[in-house]
Amino acid sequence: MAPDARWFLPLMAVTGVTMSLTAPLEVLFAHQFWDSSGYVAVFMLSAAVGIIVIDVFGSRFVPGLDAKIALVAGLVTFGCACVGLGVASENVVMMASRVLQGLGGGMVLGAGLQAAVRVRPPSAVVTAAPSSDLARSLSRFNAAFLFGGAVGAPGGLLIAGIINGKVGFQIALVSTGVLALLLAALLAMALPGLGAPDGTPPPRLGLPRFGGAPGNGAALLLATGADFLRGGVLFTALPLAGAARDQSTITITAAIAVMSGVEIVVLAVAPRIIRRIGVFTLLITAFAIGVVSATLIAVLDSATTYLLASALFGLSLAGATASLPVLVVAQVGNSSAGLAKFRISAGIGQLAGMVGCAVLASQIGITALFTVIAVILLLSTQLTHLVGRRMAAT
Repeated sequence: MAPDARWFLPLMAVTGVTMSLTAPLEVLFAHQFWDSSGYVAVFMLSAAVGIIVIDVFGSRFVPGLDAKIALVAGLVTFGCACVGLGVASENVVMMASRVLQGLGGGMVLGAGLQAAVRVRPPSAVVTAAPSSDLARSLSRFNAAFLFGGAVGAPGGLLIAGIINGKVGFQIALVSTGVLALLLAALLAMALPGLGAPDGTPPPRLGLPRFGGAPGNGAALLLATGADFLRGGVLFTALPLAGAARDQSTITITAAIAVMSGVEIVVLAVAPRIIRRIGVFTLLITAFAIGVVSATLIAVLDSATTYLLASALFGLSLAGATASLPVLVVAQVGNSSAGLAKFRISAGIGQLAGMVGCAVLASQIGITALFTVIAVILLLSTQLTHLVGRRMAAT
């Protein structure tokens, strides 16, 4: 039986605060540090590379670890990296700290998903089908983690807005690092051991195995969608759109908060929505809403439209976040292996989103960038139809 960890969800909410405090301001911080769009792109790429290294080469390593130990190690790495970013004065230190930030973040995200299916709420009675239990566990984890993100994401921007110039960004980064180190100590004391389930292979570094059911590759490709939206839109394109259209820091902060807040509300009821309409209908709807939101930002530039589109993106992100892990696990047939494969795809999506959106914003402009995002999400709806038909036929 899974260990009783009554503090797990509250601690994941605080982890969400910590991990999101500086995320929306990092691309703006990079613009303060360098004038070159090439340096900014490399900066954004560096963290995503760190995440992908963990997700890919750790796909058979992280699932075999005690999830509590992996969470603590990830937070310590992330915290040290944030402090390094805040005090760095040279390019090499900046980039090295950014890679470490990605490594730590990837460890926390991967271990958090594993921990979510290894714990149970206090006095819980498991009566539902395994797939329902999985959806509920993941939705609770995501709701807690992203609730923290909704609180944290505007926080760093507020500090940067109150304290003008590069100093505001640096204070936000160092503060985030200190908070991450304190949280790591708290997690180590508060959580029980969260060892791997019986039958899980021992930890080993190596490339993942992608074999599986028909449509498995397409399902993994779809799974890049949630982190493409998170890395590309929430943490990159949305702040850049506000800055390019002369929105105030407070308006950009409000947009991030609205997007995150809407996502939390929807995730809280996502398991019931999945039971009523199914994973595929929810996922298609989520991508379709994302198309509408991206189109609004592409064609209109008022503050009201910016906030409305942010709310719609929150709906889209929530649907993708709730649906995609369940879909991938159903394809793979094992929760630990399925979640590890999902993290690989999510890391690739974050890489494509963060780097691609940062580069495209500087090369083709905000309007064209959001047009590209709309087209990608439209193609995702078609791919979802394809995966659904293949799964129904097997």
